Amino acid sequence: MPELPDLEVLKDNLTPRAVGHTVRGVEVRSPAFLKTAQPHISELVGREVTGFARRGKYLILLVSEGLRLVLHLMRWGWIWHGSSSYAPTRATIFRLSLDDGNDIRLIEPGPQRLARGWVLREGDPGPLAELGWEPLSLDFTEDALRGLLSGKRRQLKKILIDQRLIAGIGNAYADEILFVARLSPFRYAHTLSPEEITRLHRAIPDTLTWAISEMKKRLGGDLFEKEVRDFLWVHGRAGKPCRVCGTPIEEVLLGGQRTDYCPPCQAVNQPPG
Repeated sequence: MPELPDLEVLKDNLTPRAVGHTVRGVEVRSPAFLKTAQPHISELVGREVTGFARRGKYLILLVSEGLRLVLHLMRWGWIWHGSSSYAPTRATIFRLSLDDGNDIRLIEPGPQRLARGWVLREGDPGPLAELGWEPLSLDFTEDALRGLLSGKRRQLKKILIDQRLIAGIGNAYADEILFVARLSPFRYAHTLSPEEITRLHRAIPDTLTWAISEMKKRLGGDLFEKEVRDFLWVHGRAGKPCRVCGTPIEEVLLGGQRTDYCPPCQAVNQPPG
């Protein structure tokens, strides 16, 4: 599933391709895709694309006169940009055609159609209303994290991926953040020391901004059809040696989600420092 770094890069790389162009057509090709009836999707036609934004795991296309198309790619969705002359495939669930002869298409391979879209007017948060802290925001201070964790008898991994608490972090980057913070994914939030909370707070934006930079090195201005995760420290590296201590990376299911970690580097009772 695309997470915050993936969507930040996608947002940045779509901007020069589409901003300033006018929407000349839209086509919804999956009946489950669109979750709003008003404003009608056709109201996007004739409006200029003014920018792209991201909130949590949502990609937002901004058009003139205050309309927004909010997209959630879910597990398998990805964005394609190219000539409108290419016929849509069966995996295309939504297409937005621009006045320069190119499309922005949402592609979702496989039998399931989970990706969703909302057309919203300015001031209507839609699904964004339920999202928690934006982890790259200046408002996400150490005190904010401390308040979020206070009294919570939940494991750290589960807290990091709860979109109602912190928006944009998923399974992969929760593993990476906890590795950088040298904290076990099984650790309960209420047991953290002040120094450990400081480490965790520092690790969240540091890991996310590092990942954005690494993805941009690999992609340049291109879009991606699959996750770019080859640079990660622990996630997806089960059985391979830790790049810090050499111990094989362990993998377990935690709350139904694959969790990768280094036992020595992230020892449950590791002392601060």
